[in-house]
Parts: sequence; structure tokens; C-alpha cells
Amino acid sequence: MRPQHLVRASVSVTALALAVFAPAAVAPPAGALTSAQVGGPVVVAGPTAGLLADAVPADEGGAATVNLLGITDFGGHLERVSTQSEGVQVVTEPGAVTLACEVAAARASQPNTLLVSTGDNVGGSAYISSVLDDQPTIDILGAIGLDVTAAGNHEFDRGAGDLSSRLLGAIDAPVLAANVIGNDALSAEGDGDGVWTTEVDGVTVGFVGVVTDSLPTLVAEAALAGMEVTDLVETANTRAAALKDGDESNGEADVVVVLAHEDADVYSNQFNGSVDAVFGGHTHHPHASAVTGRDGNRIAVVQSGQYGELLGNITLSVDRDSGAVSVLAVNNIDLTASTCTADAYGVQAIVDQAARDSRVAGSRVLTALDRSFYRGTNDGSDPGANRSTESTAANVIADSYRAWLTTEVKPDGDHYIGLMNPGGVRADYLLGDLTEGEAYTVQPFGNEMGYATYSGAQLKAVLAQQWQPDTSRPLLMLGVSGNVRVYIDQDAADELEEYWSRISAGEQAAADLEEAVDAARARVIRSVYVDDVELADDASVVVASNSFMLSGGDGFTGLRETTVSGTGVLDRTVTAEYLQAGGAVSADLAKRQIGVDLDAAVGGTATVRFTGLSFTAASEQTAPGAAQEVTATVALADGGTQQLTSAAIDTTITPELPETGTTTLSIALPADVATTACPAGGRQGEGVSAAGACAVVSFTLVARDGTTRSVDYQVMVPVAAAQAEARVPAVGDQVVVAPDQEPTTAGTGVPDSLGSAGATALALLAAAGVACYHVVRQGLLGRLGAVRSDT
Repeated sequence: MRPQHLVRASVSVTALALAVFAPAAVAPPAGALTSAQVGGPVVVAGPTAGLLADAVPADEGGAATVNLLGITDFGGHLERVSTQSEGVQVVTEPGAVTLACEVAAARASQPNTLLVSTGDNVGGSAYISSVLDDQPTIDILGAIGLDVTAAGNHEFDRGAGDLSSRLLGAIDAPVLAANVIGNDALSAEGDGDGVWTTEVDGVTVGFVGVVTDSLPTLVAEAALAGMEVTDLVETANTRAAALKDGDESNGEADVVVVLAHEDADVYSNQFNGSVDAVFGGHTHHPHASAVTGRDGNRIAVVQSGQYGELLGNITLSVDRDSGAVSVLAVNNIDLTASTCTADAYGVQAIVDQAARDSRVAGSRVLTALDRSFYRGTNDGSDPGANRSTESTAANVIADSYRAWLTTEVKPDGDHYIGLMNPGGVRADYLLGDLTEGEAYTVQPFGNEMGYATYSGAQLKAVLAQQWQPDTSRPLLMLGVSGNVRVYIDQDAADELEEYWSRISAGEQAAADLEEAVDAARARVIRSVYVDDVELADDASVVVASNSFMLSGGDGFTGLRETTVSGTGVLDRTVTAEYLQAGGAVSADLAKRQIGVDLDAAVGGTATVRFTGLSFTAASEQTAPGAAQEVTATVALADGGTQQLTSAAIDTTITPELPETGTTTLSIALPADVATTACPAGGRQGEGVSAAGACAVVSFTLVARDGTTRSVDYQVMVPVAAAQAEARVPAVGDQVVVAPDQEPTTAGTGVPDSLGSAGATALALLAAAGVACYHVVRQGLLGRLGAVRSDT
């Protein structure tokens, strides 16, 4: 048994003393706590000081009461952090002292209280903790009296050796991961095999800890050497059933609680009738409700966000005679609104010492930034929560990787690019002085820099792996260096996002959709441009990134298909030196990955959709260089051009998706449009012919400051029947869309075959009004890349 459980009595005495000597901190106004009605809406209560002292009382009639408090993804956020908002000081991170104060207050009021965690207690931490190997966080959780925790993916960051030899011995609570096999020390935690039981109010409570199925994609391959990750839901259900099967030899429990380092909102209804409560984590999304499980059972479900901002609370009642378990309360308590700051368990001293030790090393100023670089957001107030969208923060790190590759390494290759995984960016770069400590906070993992050479085809396959329908997020949008432009087939992207919805809701199994997912992934990347040249499948591309990414982390398994060269240089050192040298004094607001789709093209008209034209941070959407509208232009027969239409960009955020910044243009061709033969092949819809007379339509992005940027995504729109009859070229004529006279189409590289006798003959045979389109393969040098239509 852990030492903390031998001294539980002394912890209770400390909590009681706190309640006696600091009544203002632990005695809230009556009725301050609002509980979620079972089966009703989620309620996030806003506490006053010591709100949890008003915990749900024990049932009348001799029923046992089990009160559970839960945290997740704490990540070493030890300090209280606040900011000014409209003249009011707003707490954004309550810190460890408030967490300890609230836990002590709850224990003083309700002795049958356990504190649990669903992992990521350490790793990927705030600077104050990570620079000190997370020992301050470990000490604080030990002081507060964490009863049990699941392992999160970050507990595996430094590999099996560090987990076994350091963390398991240092963390004063059982660390459970029932679905990770092959590590003897981990399997021996608690009662063994990912299970721990304890007695509360005369009943036995069993805990089953499981980690996300995606663990192999979230840590370097070597970190899981010799270990295997089994299915989270199946493993949890098996362990839970064993705890209630009446067989004393495999352990028994009256109540079973699953501690899952995975999104509870997605998986909780898949647990069986032996599961009474679930605490979730991993995705940082708060959730609180009671749901119906797989066997019709009622399950209390809580997920308490991140960084100690919320404290989950589940209260269960157990009938001592029948064993029936009922839910009394399901809540997330908003600790950012708590005024409970009395020092409990000596936590203040630990935080103060960690602050002194960490800030000595982190105060050096690296550079001054003239604007901020932000991560993705879902609603404008949760930076970093939306990893499914492109961000300037990830992009600037990718830029630093490429700069390092081209100046320090200089390997052989046709192109050099940088890639950055969004989950590796843990904070925003903010306007003003950037200190070493702040830069560390952005990239806390300390991965090694590496590089490897891939073919153009391999790189496109890696980019297609951004869509991950079988994980807890629909996709992970990479940061790419500024010399890269990626065009996405939005139809295929929509399809992949729909598959994610079905899989995450449990409507269809991932295995059943595997072929459909593969087919959509094969189409989702229309084209990639590197250094203003369309990337050929046989081109050699040297990719610089961190060791986590290059070993196939975050599901980008295509990156481990070739030999990786390690360097011994830390990734954050590369980025820090890039920033220090002034490599990024301002944000590039040109999106590097955008979605395009020709929704319809009929005689003389077309509808074109663009997505992902805007970043999600409000200040970046309104900055002078942010895209505001898209215009469509066509070449005329007399050598001139005509603007056909323009459309404003809708910057409404699309949560959990990369499509923020959408617009649709309805195009109608003029009578005197210049035409060429519609090309054969391409991605054509049902009933679309590959012959006829087409016009080339080009697009331009207009920024808020009036600057423009040409988009080399160009569509071939079939002309109307009357136009086709009047303008179809004679057999043998060469059709050229005024490349020398018209700058909009000059240098587009329209293949000569578009005007060949064979193509023209096909045009003469085409019925009037046929619909076709084609994306011109080669775009303007120095501008955005054209979208291919035949990949």
C-alpha cells in the first residue's frame, strides 16, 4: 500500500483543521453549489470560497455515499494565472493552491471523498514544472493526497525506462493502464493489471485505468518498445465485469469507476453494465452528464478539461442491501471562479520554490515579437483546443525547422521543408519580449531534431494522414513551412469528416470503413506546391521535424518509411535560435493549406467553394494582411480580362475542423470569353463530358489592407451552347489563352495538348451544354500553387 493511504487519517485531520481555522475559505453560502440533474444539461458551477465543502450529504436510510473528485491533463500548471479583461482581473488558471484548498474543504465536509486523475499529470507541462523534470507537480499531488490515477500519454514521453524507474516510484498513487501490456512495473501497479480497489464508507470501490488507443501515435516508437496497447473499451469492460462477477479470486467491487485517458463524451456510452462512473481526459474538452451505457445502465460521466481549471465531481449512492448504485451528482466545478486560497497540505511552499528555481533559467529575453502567433481555437477563448486547424504558431515553428535544415544541415535534395505537429505547440507566442522560459513553454517536450528524405508521393501521403477518422479528433492539421502550399479536395475532406462522426458516435466500426477511408484519403490532397513548383511524385523532399513526428507520432506513419538522421539538437533550441535571429518578427497570414471544390459546372456557369482561408484567432482574422474576399477573373477573346464576381470570406470558426474562412463564388461567363478545348480526364462529376469548349477562370485573394495575392487554382468552365458553337476552334488550330498578353494566365503552363487536333476533334463531337472542368496543373511562379485534378 502507498504511504499516503497509511496516513489518510492525518490528511483528514489537516482538512478538518483547515475548516476550523479558516472558515471563510471553506464555508460557502448555502445553496451555492448547483448540481447537474441526472440526464439533464451539463452544469458548470461557479464556486465561491470552499464551495466543495457543501458536498452532497450521505443518503438517508443507511445507503453508502461515495464522493469522487477528478482532475485531468493537469500538466504542471501550478501557478495562479490571471489576465485583464475589460478592466476586470480574470483568473484563467486557478493553480495548485486553489486546487488543494478546494479538495481539503470537500474532505472536511465529506469524509468519503477520493481524489482521482485520468493522466497527463506530468509531461508536456508548464515551464515551472517541466524545466524541473516535473518534480514540483509530483510533490504537490503527493501532498494533496491523490488516491489513484490513470496513465496518460505524456507519462510515456520519456519511454518505458523513465516510467518504470522514475515516475512510478515518485508518484505516490497507483498509476493504472490496464490496456498497456508488456511492462511488468506498470502491470504491478495497484492490485495489478490496471485495477485498484479501496474501501469507502463500507463499500468497495474498484478503479480501472486505461489510456487512449492512440498512444502508439502519440509518443516516439522507441518509448513503447516491448509494450502493446489493446482496445480501451474492450479492456475496461473486461476488467469491470471481472470486478462484479462474484469471483473473489479476481477481486470484487461494489462500485466500478473507469479512469480513461480518452474523451469521455465519445466513448462513455460504450461501457458495459458493470461500469458505474467514468472520468475522461486527453482532449481537454470539459463534459459532465449521466449517460446510458451499452447494457442500459446509467453511468455518471465527467471530464474536467485541463490545467486544473475544473474539478470534476461525481457522487454515488450504494444501497447496502441490494448493491444498486445510483447517481446523486455529476458536476464540473469551475475553479477559476474560486476564492479558496488558504494553504492546504503545504502546497504554497512547493509552488513558491518551483517558481524561484524555474525563473532563474527562464528570464533571459530571446527576441521581441511585433505580433502574436496563435494556436487554433474552437470559440475564440480556448487557444490550443482546436488542433484540427492550421495555426500561425505551428507554422512559425515549421519555418524554423526549414531554416535550420537549409543553413545548418544542407543535405542533398530537390526541396527542403519543415513540418510541425499541432499537439507539440503547448502555448502561444505573444506580442513583446519572448523569454527563454516562454519559448520553453511553447515547446516543452525536448524532442531531438531530425530530417529524412521522401518522394513527392510519400509527402502527399503524409499530408493525407492529417485526416484521422478513427481517433478522438477528426484530423490534426500540421504546421508547414512557408514555401509549401497544399490544396485540399474539400469533397473528400467532407467525406472523411463524416466517417469520423460515424466512428466516434459508435454508429460504424473503423474496420468496416477502412476501405472507404483509404479511398477518400487517396483523393483528399489535390496538389502540393513547394518553392512555387508543383511537386512531382518522383521529386526528393527533405523534411525537417522533431523526433516524435519523424518516428510516426500522431498517426503520421508515412514519415517512418525512410531512414531518419538524428542530430542531437533539441527542437526548441532550433526554434529559439531562429526567433532570436529575427527569423519571424511578424506572422504570415497567408493560409498554407486550403480546401477547394467545384460544386457545379454547366454551360456558361459554375459554383466554386473555398474553405480554410482564415485563421481562428480573432486578431489574426482582422489584421491588415488577413484575407477578406475572393474575386474570379476570366480572359476575354480580345486579350483583355474581366472580373466576373467577388465574394466575402465568412470567418465564423468551424470547431474541431480546418474550414474556418469559407466562401462560395457563383460564376457566369460573358459572351466574349476566350475559350480552349476542355481537357480529357480530371475529376468530373456524373454526366460530365471530357470534351467541349471551356474558359479558364482564375482567382485572387484580397486582403483587408487591399493587397492581393493570385491563387493558381484555376477551373475550366464549359461555355454555353451558343458560345460553344460560335467559338469552338477548327480542327488543327492551336488554342492558347493569351499567356503573353494576360498576366492572370501568363505562365500557367496550359498543356499544348489542350489545343491539339485530337482534343479539338473531341470538342467538335461534344453535345452543346456539356459540363466539365479541369484544374490547370502548372501555376504562376511566385504565387499559390494550382490544384491538380488528376491525382
